[in-house]
Amino acid sequence: MEHTELLNKLATQLEIIGLTLYEHAYYYQVFGSWHVIVGKPHDRMRFSWDGKESYLGVTQAQFSNSNSIPVWEPDLDNSLGIRSTPIEVFDFIAKRVAERYGT
Repeated sequence: MEHTELLNKLATQLEIIGLTLYEHAYYYQVFGSWHVIVGKPHDRMRFSWDGKESYLGVTQAQFSNSNSIPVWEPDLDNSLGIRSTPIEVFDFIAKRVAERYGT
């Protein structure tokens, strides 16, 4: 599966459980690095894939309103580390989001 297909699958999974894919960016010139921001209006998670290091970072932020500037903090409830395939990375994201939001 390609990145776009995996992202579409994730967006569908999120919609089913009442969550939103707020942002996605793919950086072709940075070894295929990317990030997604998912969650609820006032509580979101950011997953950042470092294409060079093959490393997934996870942070979280609270939003008091739509104009607030988030302060992203490490999500200490996950096992950070290297994931070898895009499918594993997106499966990890779906699992972590379901754990976080109790779905």
